[in-house]
Amino acid sequence: MLDLVRPFSFLTIRHPSRLPLWINWLLPALATLVVLVVLARLGSSVNVFGSQGLLDRLLGFTQTLAGFYIAALAAVSSFNSPHLDRTMPNPAPTMYIKYNGVMQKVAATRRRFLTSMFAYLTALSFLFTLAAIATLVLAPALGKSMASSLHWPGLGMFLFAIIQMTCVTFWGLFYLGERMLTPD
Repeated sequence: MLDLVRPFSFLTIRHPSRLPLWINWLLPALATLVVLVVLARLGSSVNVFGSQGLLDRLLGFTQTLAGFYIAALAAVSSFNSPHLDRTMPNPAPTMYIKYNGVMQKVAATRRRFLTSMFAYLTALSFLFTLAAIATLVLAPALGKSMASSLHWPGLGMFLFAIIQMTCVTFWGLFYLGERMLTPD
């Protein structure tokens, strides 16, 4: 049963440079805060949860991302290159894998790092899409009283997810476009 959440193990990757911490958590949190402040200053003039609103537009975008992420996952996992299977340069990022039913800490290879990344992005885009659909369907039925108390926390979660997805996607594109083929 816990294997269903293994795509989220990407978030447990550690590196002495703390780059995963910055890309996965700190940068998205800071950007989310900035966007929330800007939206709060704009007030009610921004359509967030309504028809043709921000969430509706983001939903159209994220629905296509799952296919891209699955294609990237397939490409990375099947690309025939011994370079991808070598441990990343020291200090290599570390991650936990499940081997013979036991969690083990291993130094990451580029292939393992990228497959973990794109598995995570696929799962996140699926969850974002499902949550956005549910929110758009339920928002009118929730009424003004509940909708107002959920507005900012809900918006913050959606913004954090899309900003984190963007940061991790660009990190993945860097690896696919440049770092994957660059000698150590």
